[in-house]
Amino acid sequence: MSRLAIVPSVVETTDHVESKWAFDFWRSTALAPFGDVSRVQPRGPFRARRLGVGTADWALTHTVSSPVSLKVGSRHVDRSAPEMVVIGLALEGIGYQEQLDRGARIATGGISFLSRGRPLLAGTQTDYEEIRLAVPRRTFEAWIGDVDRFAGLCIAGEPANAAFEACFRSFARSVAWMTEGEAQVAVEGVLHMLRGLPRAPADRSTVPVSHAAVVSLARAHIERRLHDPALGPDEIQAVLGVSRAHLYRAFSETDGIAAAIREARLALAHHRLAASRYDGLKIATIAYACGFGDVPTFNRAFRRRFGLAPGDLRAGRS
Repeated sequence: MSRLAIVPSVVETTDHVESKWAFDFWRSTALAPFGDVSRVQPRGPFRARRLGVGTADWALTHTVSSPVSLKVGSRHVDRSAPEMVVIGLALEGIGYQEQLDRGARIATGGISFLSRGRPLLAGTQTDYEEIRLAVPRRTFEAWIGDVDRFAGLCIAGEPANAAFEACFRSFARSVAWMTEGEAQVAVEGVLHMLRGLPRAPADRSTVPVSHAAVVSLARAHIERRLHDPALGPDEIQAVLGVSRAHLYRAFSETDGIAAAIREARLALAHHRLAASRYDGLKIATIAYACGFGDVPTFNRAFRRRFGLAPGDLRAGRS
């Protein structure tokens, strides 16, 4: 039986390049399509590494680099190519960008927007780490809104952006091992979470997110919030920005959203009870840390799911 093909990916790095040639190598390879590139700090070593993953419909890059600056003028813009819109998430460092008479300082957690079909200025003053997702203009406008309302804009990192950031980071961590179908669902999830940000321009579209994307986003949020016993369908519905009916329909082919929460909590508890490094923790402590409100309820649920009591699992392993 043949294995499903994963999305094509490539890793570019200066690790194998002699230090004095590292920036020239990076400028002529990874940054070659981006206009005039210059080095911000001429002295000292230059290091950079980038993972690139993508298909004909989208591309994701995860970059860690010494500071650089770039200028994309009119002569650098390929008018014959489809216009791509780039959504960025700053993971570390301080940068800036300018496009369409808009300028923005970009700090950790900042969410930025640029069009590759227009001149721009961008760069960083420090070492930086970032994730960028490029999608066609038609895709961006179908999900988010008019590109001209976003290009050059940066939404500052705020607690309200946490769900989007978690979704984007999770996608970047796992995309290199996804099939094209899985990755397309994840891209859809990122765009859906992006259009729900409270400070994004208000002309967002109403393209419905698929059931597969809702399930994927919900499971990611469940894993992130398992420790809170108050976690339930209402919170997940609000964070994902979907109706209660949409959420329940997405989980209609399983035992339901509440069962998904319970199963995730039990799976985590089982993992911790089966691992020797958690032997110093009481069973009650593990139960509460996995979001159970009381130990008897946890014990009953655990026995129904795994056929033995939590203490028996730990004793049997010992």
